[in-house]
Amino acid sequence: MNGDPPAEFEPAAYRTLAPELAQLDDAALLQHYRDHGRAAGLPGNRLLHRAMFAALVPTDAPALEIGPFAAPLLQGAHVRYCDVLDTEQLRRRAASLGLDPARVPDIHYAVGTNQLDDIAQTFGAILSSHAIEHQPDLVEHLQQVERRLRPGGRYFLLVPDKRYCFDRRLAPSTIAEVLQAHEEGRRSHTLRSVIEHRALTVHNDPRAHWEDATPWDAAAAVQAQAVAGAIDEYRAAGGGYLDVHAWYFTPDSFAAIVGLLQALAFTCLAVERLYPTRRNTPEFWAILRKPQSETVDAPAAPRTAAAPGSMLSRALRSALRRR
Repeated sequence: MNGDPPAEFEPAAYRTLAPELAQLDDAALLQHYRDHGRAAGLPGNRLLHRAMFAALVPTDAPALEIGPFAAPLLQGAHVRYCDVLDTEQLRRRAASLGLDPARVPDIHYAVGTNQLDDIAQTFGAILSSHAIEHQPDLVEHLQQVERRLRPGGRYFLLVPDKRYCFDRRLAPSTIAEVLQAHEEGRRSHTLRSVIEHRALTVHNDPRAHWEDATPWDAAAAVQAQAVAGAIDEYRAAGGGYLDVHAWYFTPDSFAAIVGLLQALAFTCLAVERLYPTRRNTPEFWAILRKPQSETVDAPAAPRTAAAPGSMLSRALRSALRRR
């Protein structure tokens, strides 16, 4: 990608979607998109599918893909891959799921408990696909991304939209929940997350979710056996890795949470672009950007144990200094 990424709305691209739009001027097109197109999942710009979004990532300079598993989105001599599992572990897992193990790339960094802080290299771009919702401490994850990004670097994200995937029944995550996890220094998933993921999720057909706009009944019956299985799984893990979601987002709720975290100086990453969910797909796309200047207040070192309230107090003091 040369220059800035595409805007969320590009009149020339939107005008081609339907004959009735062809004669509208740019202002009328934008109003149509705001009133109808965005909610209907119409693409507001030239990016029609996830491969086109991933193609925005510059790979002629060092770039990192987080959690590629058996479907890496980035390719090239300058691309590096990281995961919580190493190459052979991922290939065995792919085979167990009926996937082609040969599609798992060589993992350059099998990160441990320090996650991205185990990586010494810095990058101009980082990409993650359906990974950020798995992070037990969202704030710590963003701070680690900051430390791996060069000034002006971008974090490209493909994120499940909870309305169009198996998370539909669950409420969107809140800033209070995100900050609670960070204040606790959470490193593993909670029992709540495991129960939600194993017992409260629904089908994962995005087309069906798009066709049926009826709100999902949050009070629908829950299978006791599924809850019991989740409890057993959580206890057996003993704080180890569990492949469940910790966070549930819509495009707007994600942007709002990142904006609040930036305003409170928990991160210097800002939402540069937000591309809402395309119809019949389960994900939205976002680009977060690190400032060019290193003078912006932001956490620069890994979190260590702190007294209750200390992280929030530092963030608030930093935010107030900037006002």
